[in-house]
Parts: sequence; structure tokens; C-alpha cells
Amino acid sequence: MKVGDIVRQNNSLIEMKRKGKTQPASKMIGVVVEIRNQGSPGEEKENEWLKGWMDRLGRQVDVMWSNGTLSTNFGENSLEVVYDE
Repeated sequence: MKVGDIVRQNNSLIEMKRKGKTQPASKMIGVVVEIRNQGSPGEEKENEWLKGWMDRLGRQVDVMWSNGTLSTNFGENSLEVVYDE
């Protein structure tokens, strides 16, 4: 994934639910405007679970959605590339 790619949200990491019912992934598309590597949580044993989640989520991605909303700090692995430039 890189800046300028067109993406949409997927349900590969977290299953979205509303009132106990599974919600489909949003069909809205957006453009990646920034990608950042998150800092390491440290080597302390208590932060091992946090490091595990950070590894699963991937880099921090900011997305400008087609409705004009800017979402910051999306997990890279919660997005799928629809079109790469």
C-alpha cells in the first residue's frame, strides 16, 4: 500500500456488529493520504499483547473518504487496495 492508492475497508481483522448482528464492510472508497510506522511499545513483558496487535494492524494509514471525511490512524491491514496508482 502506498500514498495515492484507492482503498476500502474490509472485515478481515474485526467483525463489525450492530445490535448483535454482523454488519457488512463499508463499500465507500477513499484515497490513502499518509502512511506512518507506529512506534514500538517497548520491550516490557506487559506490552507484548500491544506489540502483537500493532503487528496485526500494520502501519497507521490516513484515508480521505469519498464523502469528504478524513480518517486518521486506520490499521493498514484493515483496508484493501481497490486500485493502486
